[in-house]
Amino acid sequence: QYNMFNFLSFSQFLADMENNALFRDDIECQKLIMEAMKYHLLPERRPMLQSPRTKPRKSTTFGVFLFFITSICCHSGATSIEKYELRTNMWTPVANMNGRRLQFGVAVLDDKLYVVGGRDGLKTLNTVEC
Repeated sequence: QYNMFNFLSFSQFLADMENNALFRDDIECQKLIMEAMKYHLLPERRPMLQSPRTKPRKSTTFGVFLFFITSICCHSGATSIEKYELRTNMWTPVANMNGRRLQFGVAVLDDKLYVVGGRDGLKTLNTVEC
């Protein structure tokens, strides 16, 4: 069992607790809330409050990436996608898009990067690339 409440800011924690019925109405949740409140309100006791629930956990992902969609000229639109891996400090080409895009949206879903809409010069695009 993990208690992630300890890692929220205290003001965010209080706002969430006050506005959510689950926090107020579930006994097990109330116990976790009390544990988190002690952790935040009594910083001098934190060494005594350490448990598996209060220790930060390592990420379970294989890598953290930053994706960058680029073009040769900043006004011509993006044409290629590169990724930056924080762990190795390296950029790697990922793919080229079918055409150039300006003012597009980007989303990640199920570990896939989607480039949505935008413009190609004066024409508005209603396509998605994955």
